[in-house]
Amino acid sequence: MKKLLSVLLCLCLCLLGCMSAFAEEEADADSFLLKIWDESGLPVSYLRFDVYIGGEYAGLVCSCPDEGEDFYRFPFSVSSPDELADIRIECSYGVSDLAPEDAILKVMMGETLEEHSLLTLDFTPEQGKTYDLKLVPDGEETWKLVPYEAE
Repeated sequence: MKKLLSVLLCLCLCLLGCMSAFAEEEADADSFLLKIWDESGLPVSYLRFDVYIGGEYAGLVCSCPDEGEDFYRFPFSVSSPDELADIRIECSYGVSDLAPEDAILKVMMGETLEEHSLLTLDFTPEQGKTYDLKLVPDGEETWKLVPYEAE
């Protein structure tokens, strides 16, 4: 009986873990989510997103792909949809010899690494929406985000 209960408990925990993994793939009602596939050809270790709302600094998100994935995540929560009308997101990429997770940790601790300005996102995101985008060249020294279409 103990073995059966242990097996059931393990299955329940596994199911909860799978459900939370799927839940993370979509934006919550008070957030939006960008998923960015990198086709830029740049030596990207991580992407950095500096967020400004109404000209005031609202935070920073650094991202590298999770194990087994090939895209960067940028989730961001807001307290009201009105904030999204005034949002500006400055994107840069970091280059490091460190593992991407270690480089992000150093940035989050305030250390300066080699970073290069990439682009400023000029769209008004919607709460609860997930955007699938890819980073592509737009000339020799410029890049843009375009809708990602699974092949």
